Amino acid sequence: MSFIITILAALLVFSVVIAIHEFGHFTVAKLCGIQVNEFSIGMGPALWKKIYKGTQYSLRALPVGGFVALEGEESPESEQAEGGSGDDDGPDIPPEVLAQRTGKPLNEAAVWQRMLVMVAGAVMNFVLAFAVALAFFMGYGLPYADGPIVTTVQSVSAGSPAEQAGFQASDVILSVNDQAINGNLSAYVDAWQTGDAPLRVTVQRGGEQVELQVTPFDSEAEGRKLIGVNILLTRQGETVWRRAPFGTTLSHTWDVCVSAGGAILDALGRLITRGEGVDQMSGPVGVITQIAEQTREYKLMGYLNVLIMISINLGLVNLLPIPGLDGCRILFVLFEMIFRRPVNRKVEAYIHLAGYLLLLGVMVYFTFHDVINIFA
Repeated sequence: MSFIITILAALLVFSVVIAIHEFGHFTVAKLCGIQVNEFSIGMGPALWKKIYKGTQYSLRALPVGGFVALEGEESPESEQAEGGSGDDDGPDIPPEVLAQRTGKPLNEAAVWQRMLVMVAGAVMNFVLAFAVALAFFMGYGLPYADGPIVTTVQSVSAGSPAEQAGFQASDVILSVNDQAINGNLSAYVDAWQTGDAPLRVTVQRGGEQVELQVTPFDSEAEGRKLIGVNILLTRQGETVWRRAPFGTTLSHTWDVCVSAGGAILDALGRLITRGEGVDQMSGPVGVITQIAEQTREYKLMGYLNVLIMISINLGLVNLLPIPGLDGCRILFVLFEMIFRRPVNRKVEAYIHLAGYLLLLGVMVYFTFHDVINIFA
C-alpha cells in the first residue's frame, strides 16, 4: 500500500508542476485576449471535460503532461482543439461553442503579448518552486549546524602562491601558524606583513595532516591580501531547524532557489558541451523512482525538495531553444521583433513537429532505459 501511495505522490508532483506551467500560459493568454481552445491536465483520452465560455477544460488519462491549446498556434494539440472536441474520435465542436470563441488567434496577437505568453509557463514554475520553498522554511525554520566551522578549499587559482605551496581542492584547513582559524582564514592572511615569514598552514588531506608554507600577495583588484584559494565554510554536527525572521527566511529561500537553478544550468552545460551525465538521465519512470526513494528516505522534506527541483528544471529546460519547447517559440518571436516579419508559418510548424517527434523519441528511449535499470 505504501508503494502505491508513493507512486501516486510522485504522479502528483508531475501533475502539479505541469499544471502550474500550463496555467501560466493559460492566464496570460486570457489576459491578452487570446482565444484558449483547451486547457488540459494529462495526456491521452479525456476522462472528464467541460466547456465554459468557449474553452474546454479537460482531465486526461495519462498524468505525465498537459497542454494549453491556443487558437492559431502551430502545435498538434492546438490544431486538434481547433478542428474537433479534443478526442481523436470525437464529434466536431458544436456551432454554439464556436460562437463563444471570441478571442483573437495567437498569431494575430501583438508580438509582446506572444512573448509574455511563451515566457509565462517557465515563470510560473519558478514562482511555484519559490512559494513551496518559502512555505517549508516558514513552517520548519532554517537549517543550522551547532558544530565547529570547517574551512575547505574548493579550488586553487592557477599560478597563485597557494598552488605553488601545494594546496589542493578538498584540503581542510586546520590552523595557521599553529592557531585554529575557526573559519576566519582571511584574518590571518590580512595580518601578514611584507618581510614576515611565510604562513604555516596545516591541512587535513585524506587521513593525514600536511603542513604547507605560503606567502600572500597584494591583490589590487580585491584591495587586500590573498593566497589564491576559494573557500567553502560549513559546520560539523547535527543539523537543527530554527525559526528565523521573515526577511532572513525570504533571503534564504531566494538563495536556495538560485543555487538550485545554477546547479541545473551547470549540469545542462556540461551535458551539452561535454556529454557528461548522459548515463544519469532519466525518463518519467526513472524520475518517479527517484521521487519514491527521496520520499522514503527524507519524508516530506525529500518530497518537497524533488518538487522544487523538478519545477525549476522544467522552467529552465522549457526556455532552451529546442524545437517544440517554449524557448524555440521565443526565438521565432524575437526574429519577428528584430526583422519586422514572421517566420514562414509552415516552416515553423514543421520545425516544431520535428521537435515533438524528437522529444517523444528521447522520452521513449529513456523510459525503456529506466525499465531495464529497474529490472537489472
